[in-house]
Amino acid sequence: MKKINCKAKEKLIIALDYNNFEEAKKLVESLGENISIYKVGLEIFLNTEGKIVDYLHSKKKKVFLDLKFHDITNTVKTACEYAIKKNVFMFNIHCSSGMSTMKEISELLKKYNSASILIGVTILTNLSENDIQEMFGGKIKLEELVLNMASLAKKSGMNGIVCSPKEARTVKEKLGKDFVTVCPGVRPEFTLNCKDDQNRIMTPYEAVKNGADFLVVGRPVTKNENPENVVKIILEEISECI
Repeated sequence: MKKINCKAKEKLIIALDYNNFEEAKKLVESLGENISIYKVGLEIFLNTEGKIVDYLHSKKKKVFLDLKFHDITNTVKTACEYAIKKNVFMFNIHCSSGMSTMKEISELLKKYNSASILIGVTILTNLSENDIQEMFGGKIKLEELVLNMASLAKKSGMNGIVCSPKEARTVKEKLGKDFVTVCPGVRPEFTLNCKDDQNRIMTPYEAVKNGADFLVVGRPVTKNENPENVVKIILEEISECI
């Protein structure tokens, strides 16, 4: 049995990819002390009317509120006030909202003296370079686009970004080791052949080695018959890299 480093648990975020409270609660209870951070996305947030956040806090868990706020500045600001007042561990807005909005939200955290980590969503991990070129109508390099968005986020006072693990190393090299990288698209090796909508993926070991501060893992855990075992394998991989 491989030893699990306690720091590995601080890097792993489990996405509660469910449409009902009971399944989410069952997973949280089954994983117990092995997981301290959970991602609350649109699916579980809307289907529980936000109550999942209060439940996780009652269990002394940290919440990554992954609602990806993206609208005009005033609307995003109002949404972010909700996240701040809920004392979530981390929340995000889209970098494509622009520097003006990102600066406003950075200042909002200072106003409330909030400890929440504010991160910007760059390019979703289900998108490939072909998708980006199709959307923008030109020979755009995906990594360069991610880095540009990340640079704007840092200039705006944001704490970090969401990116795929493939871009994490470049972001760290250009923007510094303290600029936070939150990386979905992480898959244990034995699940890499499973078909889903993720394009830019790495194993947990590869992701940490490539500069990911936080690894976000959802379906490989939530859709597995033995989620506890999958989490153990992931934590062992992270520990090996640490």
